[in-house]
Amino acid sequence: MKYFFYIIFFISMFSCSSDDNQETETPNTLIIKHITDVRENNERNFYFDLNGRLVSITDTNALPEYNYILSEFEYSNDNKLNSSYHTYGTEEAFINLTYTDNNITNYKYVTLGYSIDSNVVINNNTLNYIDLMDSDIEEDDLNIQWTFSSDQLKYLAQKKSTLINNANSVQNLTDYEYDNNFNIVGSHTTISYGIEVDYSNTYTYDDKKNPIAESMDGYNLALYFMDDHNTVAMSPNNVLSKTDNQGNTLAYNYVYNDDDYPMSVTITNVATGEVINTLTYTYY
Repeated sequence: MKYFFYIIFFISMFSCSSDDNQETETPNTLIIKHITDVRENNERNFYFDLNGRLVSITDTNALPEYNYILSEFEYSNDNKLNSSYHTYGTEEAFINLTYTDNNITNYKYVTLGYSIDSNVVINNNTLNYIDLMDSDIEEDDLNIQWTFSSDQLKYLAQKKSTLINNANSVQNLTDYEYDNNFNIVGSHTTISYGIEVDYSNTYTYDDKKNPIAESMDGYNLALYFMDDHNTVAMSPNNVLSKTDNQGNTLAYNYVYNDDDYPMSVTITNVATGEVINTLTYTYY
């Protein structure tokens, strides 16, 4: 029902004048233009407009049924992220958000054989909507609740899906842990639907600039509704390592430019030394 999206950045430069006084040079603020993510038999491209807003994702996939994936994002005249369109091979999905003032008040998601059209209720730092499937299978109806660290609804602390017609049993629960810079350093998910699945990830970060989080700051809540969005991608800094609850670790090796933004990153399986994927970044 949901897909994923991921992405993956403060060197202080000093110069001495002739009288030995030190001055700190402020790095330039760059706007992300394009990210290419290459892995075996797959290339994913992220495109951004002149304001650094995500406008499209293309994915050439090795799976024959999904040999080309496209996501497009649209913004209103008053700069709100209000809709997205996704193709998955021959399948399509549409997402639309309705705003009242600056608050999201309605969420629509439509794909083949399934749709959501639900009012969004915000109460302080919690957000709720109902996932009522058009298939009329009542046991699949869900109450979706997101809890944030504050009423600004920016940093997601918990996602919970509860089966409405099954004694309000929790189907899916994810908790997020943050460091002092609001980077996600841990996530823990429990799925109880048929069989119980439990998994977690921990993350470490550099102290450089994450161009995605920088340019898309202010769109966090809308992106939580959109497909292909990964909450970790909105951390202010760049991931250096990711370790799952099985002890498997991925290491991220960056090349930075003079303004402390990543130019490229190679992601490697620490145990095997295998390169999983390589990302390159270009800026306006």
